[in-house]
Amino acid sequence: MTRRTQTRSSNRARRKSTSIAPNTERASVRRAGKPPLAEPFYVAVDRQLKSGHDTYEAAEKAALAIKKRHAQLHVTVYTVKDQRHTTIEQPRPAHATNKNRPAVRAARNTLHHHHTGIAGANH
Repeated sequence: MTRRTQTRSSNRARRKSTSIAPNTERASVRRAGKPPLAEPFYVAVDRQLKSGHDTYEAAEKAALAIKKRHAQLHVTVYTVKDQRHTTIEQPRPAHATNKNRPAVRAARNTLHHHHTGIAGANH
C-alpha cells in the first residue's frame, strides 16, 4: 500500500483576483428602515411597542389592563409627538386599611378581651 502525499497548492481552490478600479463608486447600501408610526399613542411593554391608539386615555386603559394582569412588566404609554414614555403603575385602592391583617386583628381581639374581662370582674 503506497501512501500518496499531496502538496498544499493542490488542496486550495484557485480564485481569480479582481481588481477594483480606484475611480469607481460603490453603490450605497440602504437598510430597510422602520415604518413610520401611524398612531399618536402606543402601549409599550418592556420598551417594545404593542398597540396603537388614537387617544391617550385609550392607550392608558389598555396599559392598565396589561399591568393588572402582569404586575412585574414595565408598561408605558409612548407619545409619538413628544417621543416620550409615561410609566403606568398598578392602581392601589384609595381606602385600603390594615383591618384584615392577622397581626392587627389579633392585637385588636386581645385588647377587646382584656377590656371585657376587667369590666366583667368588677360587676
